Amino acid sequence: MLPWNKMFPFPKDYMKQDIFKQSDIEKWMSKATQGKLPPNPQMLGTTDFFAQSLEFLKTAQIKKKQKKANPFEAKVFETHDEVFIRFPVKSEEQLQQLKTSYNTTSLFVENIPASGNKQTITLPCLVKGNSSKARYQDGIVEVRIAKETQHSVTKVPIEIIKSKRKK
Repeated sequence: MLPWNKMFPFPKDYMKQDIFKQSDIEKWMSKATQGKLPPNPQMLGTTDFFAQSLEFLKTAQIKKKQKKANPFEAKVFETHDEVFIRFPVKSEEQLQQLKTSYNTTSLFVENIPASGNKQTITLPCLVKGNSSKARYQDGIVEVRIAKETQHSVTKVPIEIIKSKRKK
């Protein structure tokens, strides 16, 4: 028989005593979680985990939407040959102030939604330089950029170092 009692970290007498009382644990838990639990007391009384999780998720989503002050939203999608970026523009006056530029990984849009603002849109893949087209129709700007199909490959030379043999 294996000596399980010797491996257990607490002495036998310690485990026989009723040291863990419900009231002590409740006091310790309330002290440990002071100010960290949600203020909604009706949620604390229920034991339905899924209802609580759904409620917390809804409140978190509402708070996230309220914090999101930037009304700019662009839709990005890709085909086999191109990447499309579409975003709304309120008026043709705003379109006149709009400036767009891009690099191989991002599209930059300036002066939208207001003058002086700059938006960065991450592209889903590498794109070619100097291959973009943009058009405005029905309040939507659509930017098309060709995808990069040629990936450069660079050879890495390996230096061979011979060690000296000991005699």
